[in-house]
This record gives sequence, structure tokens and C-alpha cells, in this order.
Amino acid sequence: MNSKGVLISLLIIFYLGGGFADEWTEEQMSDLGEEEVDFGLGLAYGGEGEPPDMMIGSPEGLETYGTNGARGTSGLAEAYYSTEAPASGGSDVQQYSISGREPSTVYFGGQSTSYSTYRSTYSGANSLWILGSWSWTQYASCPLWSYLQLLAYSPSGGSADFYKIPLSGSVDKDTYRLWPGYNRINFRADAAGRHILLFVVNNQPSNAVVIDVSSGGWPPGPSPGPGPGPVPSYARVTVRSSWLSGYSVSVDDVRSYSDGSDGRLDGVVSFTVAGDQYHSIKITSPGYMRSYYKYFRSGYAYTLTM
Repeated sequence: MNSKGVLISLLIIFYLGGGFADEWTEEQMSDLGEEEVDFGLGLAYGGEGEPPDMMIGSPEGLETYGTNGARGTSGLAEAYYSTEAPASGGSDVQQYSISGREPSTVYFGGQSTSYSTYRSTYSGANSLWILGSWSWTQYASCPLWSYLQLLAYSPSGGSADFYKIPLSGSVDKDTYRLWPGYNRINFRADAAGRHILLFVVNNQPSNAVVIDVSSGGWPPGPSPGPGPGPVPSYARVTVRSSWLSGYSVSVDDVRSYSDGSDGRLDGVVSFTVAGDQYHSIKITSPGYMRSYYKYFRSGYAYTLTM
């Protein structure tokens, strides 16, 4: 490539964002008055001791609260945990048929795809998922002492060593007898922090799933900052730019916001996201695109300065 081509390439990289030092800042929200929380899912915090109002289905009709930031065809967010213990039928592991219960979406590696696309590329090896009412995921967040349901697939079945690996402390190991095919396993979030889970059957490991367990329990407890008050179940996000205007911001490839939606092309876009979980934030404008995959804590305000 000649010197002119190199210069053009550098200019393109600079224009696409390589020459700008974007910066995220985080601070605890102090203005926790009533405000409309737009997750695209009809969620509103009712005050201390009151759970968010949600109309979400769940496996076997369990009452569930909390979200993982994703939306189904109804526009409501998926819930992956319950505050009530699931009916176990006397066993922690139950044979599970997905016939008629196929998910519409599966989430893994920070991406989403349709179940039909996943099945067309799936190798049939041991796999582990967190079970939702209309989706499967390999990441979820939940409050302490809540319940989740794991979905373990083993083509052969047999004796399975199931490992729960906390980031601190010793590894927990349980042995279960799995049926060939799909098995539903009850999981209780009995320790705060991040947990990595996987199983091994016939010396073949499954993929790992990650569960972040918050320490506050359910319902939300008092704010960790000065003074009493509830911790909201959302985080506030603001994107600011002194040089780019008229851009759009998409969240999890589901919701979209734009500079100018408030009638001003001022380079500022503000919105809220479900807290204590990861979200994909993508900023686009003609000739420009930047994306981030970031964890947002409930009750915190985040600002991206471009």
C-alpha cells in the first residue's frame, strides 16, 4: 500500500472512533424519586418492600420477578428466577421434554439467535442452559435466596458430576443421574457473588453458565449510600458527545434511542436499563459505529463521554 493509501486508512480508522478516547463513569444515583422507567417491559418500582409490577409467565406457572434485559414477542422482559421454591416432585433433577416448549430465542456469548438457527448448528454435545419461559440463556442475575431452573442436555445420560464454582471459596460438587436428553435441575442462589456452573458426563464437559447473585436479597433492601431508601431495580445511562450529533443508541438490539428525540440535537441521549446485569450498547451514525458490552449495577448512573 502506498503512502496515500496508508493515510486514507488512518483517517478512516480515526473517523470510526479509533482516535477518540471514550470514557465510562459510574456514580450512585442520589435522585431516587419517582420516575418513569422505560425498559420496554412495563416495569415500575413500587417503593421499599414492594416488588416491581410485572406480567411475565414462567415455566410451570411459577411466579417470577426480575429481568435479564431481553424481550419476547409480547414486548415483556424475560424472567429467569423465582422467589418461590419450584415443585420438585421429591427430586432435584427431573426429566424434561422440550416438545411444545421450544424457546423462541437463545442467548450465549453476549449474542442472541433464534432457536431454529441454534438447532441447525448444534452439535448435540453436553450443554447447560438457564431456563426461561420463552428463552434460554447462559447468563443471568438474581437476588440472594431466589430460585432458578437449569436445563442440562446429555445425549447419553448417566452419572453426572455437577460443579458450582464461586469466585471465592471452595468448589461444590454434586452427582446427579441424568436421563438421556433434557433434564431440569433446581438451583437455589444461596450465596452472593458470581457462580460458574458446568457438568461432566462420560468425561465430556458441558459449556459453563454464569449466575451473578446480588447480596441484597428480595425484595430490594435499603440503599448502600447515606440515608435510608430503596434501591431501584434499574440503572440510568447517559451518552454524551461534543462532536457527534443525530446519532442513535440501541440497547440489546431490542430498543433504540436517538439524539434529537427530545427536540434538541445536542449530542445527549439518556435512558434506563434493567440493573445488575450486562447490556449491549451500540452507537451508530452514518459512517460511525461503536459497541460496548457492559455490566450495569442497580441504583447507579452511568455516563459515556465520546
